[in-house]
Amino acid sequence: GNIGNVYSDQGDYSKALEYYFRTLKICEEIGDKRSQAINLGNIGVVYKEQGDYSKAKKYYFWALKIHEELDNKKGQADNLGNIGIVYKEQGDYQKALEHYFRALKINEEIGNKQGQAVNLGNIGNVYFNQGDYFKALDHYYRALKLNGEIGNKQGQAVNIGNIGSSYLKQKKYTTAE
Repeated sequence: GNIGNVYSDQGDYSKALEYYFRTLKICEEIGDKRSQAINLGNIGVVYKEQGDYSKAKKYYFWALKIHEELDNKKGQADNLGNIGIVYKEQGDYQKALEHYFRALKINEEIGNKQGQAVNLGNIGNVYFNQGDYFKALDHYYRALKLNGEIGNKQGQAVNIGNIGSSYLKQKKYTTAE
């Protein structure tokens, strides 16, 4: 699985899939459901990166099902967020929001502030794409606050950039700056 991660990071998706599927087979043989779900999610990531959204969703939903069986809340939230990303990429904003909000609720329940910040930023992105800058800003500012609380400077930078873009779209140039 780690070898697959390296190939994925290098952009060699065919090799990444080769190792992920080998790992998946081993996990199934030994009954390691948790690792199986992680590998299914990794396979989904590769297919998403390749633009094969149908296969990405197939593997994300499969991983989600196993995380639900195991009552692994973080795994559930991660996969729901990934499913939301695929729907957003496909332009199905309603389904994207549905999955992002489900992920957000779980991350709130388990106290995962980093996950919440990511979900809030992604929700903001959907509203931004829909031209609802008021809702986008609300979610970007909430994400910014959480990223500040956990010291995530990179997340804060992304949030601030998105906030600026939202004001720019509204022609509030001084505020955007």
